[in-house]
Amino acid sequence: MAKLFLDSGAFSAYQNKTSIDIENYIQFIKEHKDEIEVYANLDSIGSAEETWKNQKAIEAAGLNPIPVYHLDEPSKYLDMCMEYPYFAVGGLASAKGRSLAPFLQTVFEKICTEKSDYFPTHKVHGFGIATPEIINMFPWYSIDSTSWVQYGRYGIILVPRIKYGEFRYDFPPYTIAISSRSKSIKDAEHFKNLSSMEKNWIINYCEIRGFKIGRTLYKQVNSDYVLKNNEHWFDRKDKSRVEVIVEDGLCTNGELRDSLNLMYFLELTQSQPKYPWRWSAKKSIFD
Repeated sequence: MAKLFLDSGAFSAYQNKTSIDIENYIQFIKEHKDEIEVYANLDSIGSAEETWKNQKAIEAAGLNPIPVYHLDEPSKYLDMCMEYPYFAVGGLASAKGRSLAPFLQTVFEKICTEKSDYFPTHKVHGFGIATPEIINMFPWYSIDSTSWVQYGRYGIILVPRIKYGEFRYDFPPYTIAISSRSKSIKDAEHFKNLSSMEKNWIINYCEIRGFKIGRTLYKQVNSDYVLKNNEHWFDRKDKSRVEVIVEDGLCTNGELRDSLNLMYFLELTQSQPKYPWRWSAKKSIFD
């Protein structure tokens, strides 16, 4: 059975205006120790000091949580985390994409030094890291995110760049709006409005991975119309137009989009250099 990485869930609890009892968290870890390989400290959102007290309390219970250094915390807490061979960085939800880079560069500059020949001296886990550019930029030991499912939910598929006839995962992917009910269906970037050459390239990428684009048509109906199994309201507020699914595929099915996007992230992971790999600020995006 695969071992699990356990997140405390403190951020989700905070968003839902609830809390997690530390004793319950400790008990849960102990009860499931055979399934859990790594478990994070319990964050106290907004208080680095309380978060560190939680770290020590969990350790006092005979456990070994990995500490978490958060965006905007004083640098002394990074130094404290570096007393452990494996720590995490978190609190990144307020920063997006490339704006994470300055914070993360500060972290990796501390563990990839000339003394270590720029190899990481610590394992670093990234909470909430789903931006391909950020994944590629730093020598992570592990990362996690649930936000990747947002792409499919908003009708988007991720397609890797291609160079010299090969898919490249060291460049940001194309984000292609493909849903037949997408609000961006009239935009130039929507799959429907791309050139024939661009469409064929995307169709080929999808078919290689076992997915079809799909096809729909629309019809006007009366207000008392009853949907068939292969139909959806084009707009639930205006039940005068129906989308008919002629062929199920990425343009009609969010679960299929999720599956394709998950493949992208798995391939992105597999394309990474074998850990550990050298990293230096001299090679950063700021040069």
